[in-house]
Amino acid sequence: MKISEFLQIIDTIAPWELAEAWDNPGLLVGDPEEEVTGVLLCVDATPAAVDCAAARGLNLILAHHPLLFRGTKHLRADEYEGALLMRLVRRGISLVAAHTNLDRAPGGVNDCLAQALGLRVEQSGDYLRVGAPGVRTAGELADLARATISPQAVFYGERDRAIDCVASSCGAGGEFFAEAARRGAQVFVTGEMKHNERVEAEGLGLSVLLLGHGESEAVVLEPLRARLAAQIRAEVFAPQRSGARD
Repeated sequence: MKISEFLQIIDTIAPWELAEAWDNPGLLVGDPEEEVTGVLLCVDATPAAVDCAAARGLNLILAHHPLLFRGTKHLRADEYEGALLMRLVRRGISLVAAHTNLDRAPGGVNDCLAQALGLRVEQSGDYLRVGAPGVRTAGELADLARATISPQAVFYGERDRAIDCVASSCGAGGEFFAEAARRGAQVFVTGEMKHNERVEAEGLGLSVLLLGHGESEAVVLEPLRARLAAQIRAEVFAPQRSGARD
């Protein structure tokens, strides 16, 4: 399978047209005509991710966050971005990103996050999922999130609060707290949010659960690995959750 064919598969899972205009998904480094020997999935393309791919003989990294967002005027080995790009090229590893298109797609990051939280989704927006939790209190939801998604999750609110409606949004989803409140949520779960957003959310009566940006998105890696493995012959590898950003 060529990288160009791999891009077509990603388009069936998370259509490129779903990406925001400011986003930069797709093939960022590499030759679309190159054969794929294997794929490593990660939230961020880091030096550790490149080394892991090289050690396993995988010549393609599919990252959630694009490495290149702004115009690059130079490549320098003494700067992080330049050094990482040079590392990819020297190792013969291509880089593809699937970002907001994967956030928004059915079965994408936000759906996987809602599933990991045990929500029975009843309402869906572009970046928001709202539904009934499988636990009775806000504290139980926080404990579930710490056990299955992010041990460092931070909860703001009353642990004993009875809940029957939870809203979730992956990554930097803090801006959606008001919509969560309008949809009747008692708890808003996201990766990160600004201080003023959290204060306003609590003012609207929401309890807030912050998972960490990357941790809230790493939930997609294993489901995505399984979907890709069913469609391509080469190895598809996703590190364990603790190493998802590596």
